[in-house]
Amino acid sequence: MKTKYVTKPEFNGKKFFIGISFSSISSNESAVAVLDSSLNIILLDKLFSMHDVEHFLSTFQGKENAVIGISMAKNEVMISSRWKYLSRIYHPVNLNSSIKNRDNWTDRFSRKGVEYFRSLKNNGYSVLRFDIQNVKAVFGLNGIFLDRTPADCKALQTILKYKLNFANLPNNMLPVSELEAIMGAYTVYSYTTDVNSELSKKLFKFHDLDVIGFNQGVSFC
Repeated sequence: MKTKYVTKPEFNGKKFFIGISFSSISSNESAVAVLDSSLNIILLDKLFSMHDVEHFLSTFQGKENAVIGISMAKNEVMISSRWKYLSRIYHPVNLNSSIKNRDNWTDRFSRKGVEYFRSLKNNGYSVLRFDIQNVKAVFGLNGIFLDRTPADCKALQTILKYKLNFANLPNNMLPVSELEAIMGAYTVYSYTTDVNSELSKKLFKFHDLDVIGFNQGVSFC
């Protein structure tokens, strides 16, 4: 695993890479992973609420020297019927002025926590968002397994261990939220350094924060 890297100018001095798998509802746990500059996992923990996320970020001593990446949480109030969900590709309801966006139901992503994350950036911390579905798609996982099922969990851990060489992963199966947090931290690492930087990119902005991911169809050694 590559240990020497050069950060982009705007991320100079960053030595830690934090990934937070962020859920919009309390029934789906969130998690945090912290990687060092050699991609060793130095912290891995579950988070169960927005309060836990805020508490972690307010007490983590190294956040001044870290780049923080938070996943884009799904908007759970969006219509859940599969055919309606897929039809957004052909009939983008958020662009149809005759359909009222009451309670933000047509939005793909949840707005939970956006004010807090934006305040972190305004206070000088390096904060990014990442789309876990984009990251999974790069490794061929998007659409193959249902999210957060045992099969999804096993596939994620296999990729982290053998494709991305996270040798210090335990042999037992980790919760999928923690695996997604590690994947998010790796995405942040790739985007902010010269390691795989040509494969990563900014996707779009969401409430003043850059959303990062990978070019689809890329190959990881």
